[in-house]
Amino acid sequence: MKKALLSVLVYLLISQGGAGIVMALIAIIYNLAGKECPILTVMSVAYLYFMIFAVLVCWKGMKVMEIPATFKASKMKSSWILMALAAAFFGAFAGNLLTEITKLPNFVEDNMILQLADSIWGILTVAIVGPIAEELVFREGVCGYLARNGAKPVKAVWVSAILFGVIHMNPAQILDAMLIGVILGVIYIKTGNIVLTSIIHILNNSIALTQARVLGEKAEEFSMVEWVGGNIPAGICIIVGLAGCAYLLRKMWDNCVESLECRVESQFKKFKSLKVQEFKSPFQ
Repeated sequence: MKKALLSVLVYLLISQGGAGIVMALIAIIYNLAGKECPILTVMSVAYLYFMIFAVLVCWKGMKVMEIPATFKASKMKSSWILMALAAAFFGAFAGNLLTEITKLPNFVEDNMILQLADSIWGILTVAIVGPIAEELVFREGVCGYLARNGAKPVKAVWVSAILFGVIHMNPAQILDAMLIGVILGVIYIKTGNIVLTSIIHILNNSIALTQARVLGEKAEEFSMVEWVGGNIPAGICIIVGLAGCAYLLRKMWDNCVESLECRVESQFKKFKSLKVQEFKSPFQ
């Protein structure tokens, strides 16, 4: 548990801290030169570099990830892939409505998201590299590491989901991110890799950027609660969405045959062939 938690702290310190220091230094240089700093471009490139560097540290230095094993897609039926996508859709929809109804403070300005959506570096960072890096850290590095080292799968999913929600450090995103974290955690446990979870994460972030780009300045005024008809219809949508998401995840949990357990058992066979005497399966 400590190593998994430490890996998240290391990831945050490197990706956030490193990017912040570089941004500050570059801003100072631009200021001394009497020029305007392209802060969003600098921020995107800095985060891009330091996220990749942080993942490498967690992988090679802390050894909480198994790369390339986590990129080897399991042979899942197309029906289970569609089920996972549907569960993510229901959960994300309910999560967005729940976030808006609770009216938690939002520290991320809509105009910043709009500017990121207009930048190739912003899109690359927020919609592609960021999601993959977070899947490596939170699903493979936290959820997977805990499960491979004796934790029950359900505990591994919840720990990784809670950490995933907290690290967003924005009250308006915590509930939604935590819910998405649970969904992605279940899918990860049942597929044994981050291929499908990365695709879902990329789609989720891409939709947010696309919405900002399409709505433009109107994004600040857009209300999903009003779009569905008000608080009562929104409440019904939340209940239906969460129920549908829970049902699909339960079906996947009970019936999906390819899982992280299969990956662990495969490793056990390799260890056994090397005459390793003890190996504790976290799924027993």
